[in-house]
Amino acid sequence: MGLGILDDTHLEHVPGTAPLADVLSAQRPTYHGRDTSGLKHAKGRNSDIVLVPQPSESPRDPLNWPQWKKELLLVIISVDTAVVGAWGPMISPGYAEMAKQFNLSYNDLNAGLGWAIFAIGISCFITNALSVKYGRRPVIFMGNLFLFISSVWAYHAKTYESLLASRVFGAIGMSPFEVLTTAIIGDIYFVHERGVRLAFWGLCLSVGVGGGSCISGYIIQNLGWNWTYGICAIFYGVFIILIFFFVPETVYHRDPAYNLDLGTTDHTEELLDEKKVVGEEPKDMIIKTENVVSHQPIYTGADEKPYTFWENLRPVRGVESPDNLFGIMLRPFGMLLFPQVLYGFITYGLSTSWLVVMISVLAQLFTVPPYNFSVSAVGLISIAPLIASLLGFAAGPFNDWVVKALARRNNGIYEPEFRLAPNIITLVLGVTGFFGFGACLENQTAWIGPVFLYGLIYFAMAFIQRSIYGYITECHRSKAPEAFAALNLRNIYSFGMNYFISSWITKQGPLQVFSIIGGLHIFICVLTIPMWIFGKRCRSMTARVPFFRKMQGL
Repeated sequence: MGLGILDDTHLEHVPGTAPLADVLSAQRPTYHGRDTSGLKHAKGRNSDIVLVPQPSESPRDPLNWPQWKKELLLVIISVDTAVVGAWGPMISPGYAEMAKQFNLSYNDLNAGLGWAIFAIGISCFITNALSVKYGRRPVIFMGNLFLFISSVWAYHAKTYESLLASRVFGAIGMSPFEVLTTAIIGDIYFVHERGVRLAFWGLCLSVGVGGGSCISGYIIQNLGWNWTYGICAIFYGVFIILIFFFVPETVYHRDPAYNLDLGTTDHTEELLDEKKVVGEEPKDMIIKTENVVSHQPIYTGADEKPYTFWENLRPVRGVESPDNLFGIMLRPFGMLLFPQVLYGFITYGLSTSWLVVMISVLAQLFTVPPYNFSVSAVGLISIAPLIASLLGFAAGPFNDWVVKALARRNNGIYEPEFRLAPNIITLVLGVTGFFGFGACLENQTAWIGPVFLYGLIYFAMAFIQRSIYGYITECHRSKAPEAFAALNLRNIYSFGMNYFISSWITKQGPLQVFSIIGGLHIFICVLTIPMWIFGKRCRSMTARVPFFRKMQGL
């Protein structure tokens, strides 16, 4: 039992569990009785950290890419994600005026434009399937192309129906950024590096959502709501060019033995034995005699030539998976039956859905007495989540630090459940934020109160986002796109909430509404306790039970 996590008695190597820190012996670090000094390690102050997964010897392996290439790719897709994050809610400060222009009630306008959220939830299954079948690059590229077309369309929209259609079309382009960015981070970075990169991506997403609304309030007030889409069209045109030249395909099929965190047999031992055969391990390495597995030679990929610059520019490299496209499309629904994915859907999915809903009612709450905010002032409310997002970036490095600290305390063995430890921060801050936000609005306190608490909620969600995204990636790295497509069914939940949140607040008042949300938040966060305790056994179950293996295409 490692730090409260129950051990599994069925598998010697539970997927997700991996040697991360060589702390068992300073002279001869071991894992399952085998010397791990032959494995590749990180450098500098993390020199005791085993690289998980192990990079192959192939120059085509993204884990072997130069660091600048990885970071440039990350910056492009993360900043692109910021614009995508701004695209959805950026017209929300103008909802009150747009409702008058289109002769609709506030609730009808909010609910109708919410169809874009529904479209994201559904199209995630299609974009996920295409990314598994044909790779990440073409899907990310097409997503930007869809958003460019929809932004030009929305800029020229003269009627509510045309605007609604353009947003639904654009929502299809948004879906790749909901499911693929985390998978790309898993493709090119090692376990101990992912937290800070997920934090940077999450920061860009949050800054886009918050910062976009700050700017769009002034754009709407001075130029009109359609100009928000015109400016976005310019950005997407630039990103189409950047992705074409600087975002190559990240899918790579390395030998399973290198994936120390995957599999139902101990691939780590296979890799160590292979290295011993070629003379890379010390002669005094301890070898287990029981449960000896005869393994085939490991394919290192050393004979592969790197892709040329022109080969990397191909929009589609070819078929990446032999699986049936329709079967891949249905796989995320089955992934919801996996305990870790269901847990992630409930905790992260439902919690963060409230952020989408809250943005949509800000104009309703703050353009009336006692606040009487203008359109631009409603947009400026998003400064609070913007600042919270900047501060929330610390959640990524903090998560990585927690993971390494707990692994060292756990005799060097990493468990994905370690990613969930910071959820306690989300619980405490989220409860304060939700209950306080409703109480401030109900009692009509000074505007600084609800605005500050609105930002506090965003700050709280930064910790759960990094935790759940890291956890799901490392529990189901080989099926990460499908898992995140399943998580994004939350958009359908958000769509449903958009239909009645405005009238719910009108009828029952903000105190009761946000107190109920706060109570749900407590229940959701407490689910982390059983997941922490039984998570390893759940990972074992999904790796060996035929039903779950079939769902993963194993």
